Amino acid sequence: MSIGTRIIQIRNHKGISQRQLSESSGIASSYLSRIENRRVEPQPKTLRRIAEALGVPVSEMFDERPGAASVPQCSISVSGRCISELLTSGRSKVAPPRPESYSPRQIQLLRMSAYLIQTADSRLLDTLEMLLGALLEVFRSRKVRGLADPATPKHRAS
Repeated sequence: MSIGTRIIQIRNHKGISQRQLSESSGIASSYLSRIENRRVEPQPKTLRRIAEALGVPVSEMFDERPGAASVPQCSISVSGRCISELLTSGRSKVAPPRPESYSPRQIQLLRMSAYLIQTADSRLLDTLEMLLGALLEVFRSRKVRGLADPATPKHRAS
């Protein structure tokens, strides 16, 4: 696993945005992006600043155990309680309360994702992470422009 991927894991686990990490570490967000996307390898001094901003020892950046950032595990269930709690933990803004349930299609997608994630193949994980990150960015930009409502997915007419 690359250092960039590890930084993303730790940052996401702690609910820290790339911008927040940039501000707290004093490292330009464009440079952090290049580190996270494996375009550059950070110097030890830079890595130390990132680790300090994330509140972890530098050694954690090299820890490749599956649960290295002490990420809790959830089983995928219809209630979705554990996953919902994980998704909202560490955020300053708490999601509004809503029924915690998943459709059969959502459960299938979660199970497929869990299977891919559990393979722990670094190239597969990097690809999945970049794909999901890109999809989230598209969704967020559409949401900001008022084009998407997460509660009512839009389907194209055929």
